[in-house]
Amino acid sequence: MFKKLADKIFKKDTSKSSSDGFFLNVRCNECREEFHLFINKSWELMQNFEKSGSVTYSLQKEIFGVGCNNRIRVNMQFDSGKNLKSRQIENGEFIED
Repeated sequence: MFKKLADKIFKKDTSKSSSDGFFLNVRCNECREEFHLFINKSWELMQNFEKSGSVTYSLQKEIFGVGCNNRIRVNMQFDSGKNLKSRQIENGEFIED
């Protein structure tokens, strides 16, 4: 019984984690520091209840560097299936893979 519990706690299921989230890669406009953040769609997206009764999702992130006072702001919009619809960034740029 304890072995099964330990396996669930410590085992990494890469197929599940990659489908439940994505990497947000951004670069600061001032100091050029790069940030590679994993966004988990299950708990980091905010629900938006539309007048039509449907639900969409959004993400608002503020990122601070170590040696720079620049604040990077990221806003992303997702549809009801948590698929990316649009994204905006202030004081930084998205790093494309």
